[in-house]
This record gives sequence, C-alpha cells and structure tokens, in this order.
Amino acid sequence: MNYGVLGAGAVVFLVACNSAPVPVETKNAPRETHHADYTLLVPLQPKALLVLFPGFGQDAADMRAESKITDEAVGRGVAVLLMEFNRHLFLSDGETTALVDTLGRVISAELPQVTRVFLGGYSSGGNVAVLLAKRLARVTDARIPLKGVFVVDSPLDLAALYPIWQKHATSGMTESSRREGAMVVALLDSTLGPPTDSFPNYQRYAPVTTDPASVASLTGLAIRLYTEPDTAWWRINRGDRHADMNACYLEKLEAEQKAAGATKAEYIPTQGRGIQHGMRHPHAWSIVEEKDLVRWVLGE
Repeated sequence: MNYGVLGAGAVVFLVACNSAPVPVETKNAPRETHHADYTLLVPLQPKALLVLFPGFGQDAADMRAESKITDEAVGRGVAVLLMEFNRHLFLSDGETTALVDTLGRVISAELPQVTRVFLGGYSSGGNVAVLLAKRLARVTDARIPLKGVFVVDSPLDLAALYPIWQKHATSGMTESSRREGAMVVALLDSTLGPPTDSFPNYQRYAPVTTDPASVASLTGLAIRLYTEPDTAWWRINRGDRHADMNACYLEKLEAEQKAAGATKAEYIPTQGRGIQHGMRHPHAWSIVEEKDLVRWVLGE
C-alpha cells in the first residue's frame, strides 16, 4: 500500500478453505508445508515460532520476497508461519476466534514442543497481529504460549487516522493516495461507521484507540513498533506532516504503554531501510533489521 494501509482490491472477507496441507521435504532444508491458509517452515529442533501476517494486498510469497525475516529466522532455528490472511484493518469476534483456532491447531499438530510464540505483521497485518495478541492476553490459550508481538508501520489507531484518510481522499497529492483514502473511508463508513458517530465500534474492534483500556492487556507482552519516519519523503511524495504518519501514533502508543507499566514496549524508528518492490519507500517490510528481530524472538 502507498500511504500505509492498503494494496489493490480492498475487499474484506474471511474465506474458509479445507484443502489439506502439502508438505515439502528437502534434505538439509526446513520442512515446508503449504496450505491454503498458510505456509509453515519448520527447522530441525525449532526453538520458537514466529507468525507473520501480510499487508493488505499481500500474501505469503510477498512476505518472503520483500523481507529476509523468514530466512534469518529459519536459519537460527525459529519456525515461521506465513499466514495467507489479508485485507483486514480490524477483525470481527468470529474472525478473531477462527484465527486463534487455526494457530492453536497448527502449533498442537506441528510444534507442540515450542514454548515461545511471537506474532507480527506489516501494515494492516500488524493490526491483525495486535488484535490477536490482545485476545490471547485476555483469554489465554494453552496451545499458544504467546510472548510478544511486533508491527511494521501499522495504522493501529483507526479512529485517529480516519480524518487523515479523509484528507487524502479529497486532496491527496497522487491519484493512488486519493484512491486509497477514499477506499479506506468507504470501508470504515460501511462497517464501523465514522468515528465521530460510532466511536464505541472502534473501541471494540480497532487495535488501538485513545482509551488506555484498549491496550491494557498488552502491557505484559514484549512489543516492538517498527517505523521509518522519513518526514522529508512523506512530505515530498504524499504531502504529509509527521502528525499524519503512522509513526506519530506508534510513538504515542509506546509512551502510553510505558505509562501503563509496560517494561518491554519498544518504539523502533529506522533510517534509509525502506524498499518496497525494489524502490525507495519507508512503508515496507524491509525496515525491520531481521537479525535483531530474531535475537529478540529467541530472547537473546
């Protein structure tokens, strides 16, 4: 996505698929299982599990192409579950339950020995990861020993960002920015409603709101908030100020978490790492330094 939310084809569906997993085995390579809902890579003697959610218009193949996280993790003995679940800025209760059940079944069947599970996602995938983390923190599931969650430049506070998407829809500098703004506003209006009229819906379904209670359940988890706040790039290419960027709200979230007593919340601003589809773009998987992320997952 261009601003930090969407890709092509913004349709919000959860499609159930019962196709059987297809394992692929190669000597001296991790066991790789392909399923309609995910791709699972399991190294010998896995030490942890990293679950990754793609951006709005992405899939598992895009995650592997745009980031070295998967290769680095598997090489260090961390299993990786690449979810084929996208096009969601928020989750219904039923969708949250279905995802928790999927994760629980995969871990029970494939990785019952793992005691460290981390969730993460890029852009809207980070929204999904945070919502699942909040659910698992509130209602623990013995199958999923969750230790932490990370996001990559995710638009977590939907209500706060709503007027910025409105501005992009009417006066964005580029056609893609205007189209994306209009798409997000239409999506939120048709589901949650405008936040000025329907803020309780955002409190219930959005990953984060200005209400401290919305993130209270996260305080015991390790949290990483990655972003590349290249203010010059955003001003030149999108006409945005710092207050219009995902980075602004991720920084606020870290401050709110620490004020609530969280000791493992980290705001991680990067510089010059963002490459999206081979071109300079600060909103990208590549802003994450993969070696450091894997050390974090392993507790090193």
